[in-house]
Amino acid sequence: MVQVSGINHPLDEVVLLTTIKDRGNDDRDYTTTLNGSAYNMLVKRQGWGGERFQLYLPNTDGFELGFDEAKSKEAKPANLLALYEQQKKKGIQDKLSRFDREKRVADFTQQLQQIDQEASQSCGTPLTTAVDWKALDDDKLKRLGVPSFCGEVVRQMASLCESSTEFKAQAEQLKTVQCSFDAELKLREGDAGLLFTTHEKAPNQGDFINAFLRNR
Repeated sequence: MVQVSGINHPLDEVVLLTTIKDRGNDDRDYTTTLNGSAYNMLVKRQGWGGERFQLYLPNTDGFELGFDEAKSKEAKPANLLALYEQQKKKGIQDKLSRFDREKRVADFTQQLQQIDQEASQSCGTPLTTAVDWKALDDDKLKRLGVPSFCGEVVRQMASLCESSTEFKAQAEQLKTVQCSFDAELKLREGDAGLLFTTHEKAPNQGDFINAFLRNR
């Protein structure tokens, strides 16, 4: 069970059940289900300085945690279990774990806007990534990090803008990226910008995009 308290977040005070995945070398992932998908909420990693714990909450950058042995001894698992059962009866955990398509699309849209904003700053011109969300079924929205796929074009544009003033001028002509998922990886120019078709299993997508942009 994992409970986060003292933070302004929808998961504050909620007790969540997690499964523990042993990754070897005493590294562990504590995974729960949020919005229909498996979510690594807490991770433990071994480093040069010893154990590191990182907490991840939706729509945050994550939090570094420290281990407090004294407070750990004061913890009462029975009380935490009782609170979990109370919350479970109210449907709190079920609501958080249930897939909400509208919320998932809103979260992904926000992430893409952030990627676009950072790329726009690098290129000195507004860049926009558009996705036909209606063409994506629930399964893809649950399994795939759509922004990591569809945001790769403007990420590569940003990289080229930072290394080439010549490409910065080209970026002004490629302000819009239309992204979709299909059977194979494709990138071409259209009347309104770039048309990008991605596939979840296509390898080296960043290299493919970068080569296209450099040689267009």
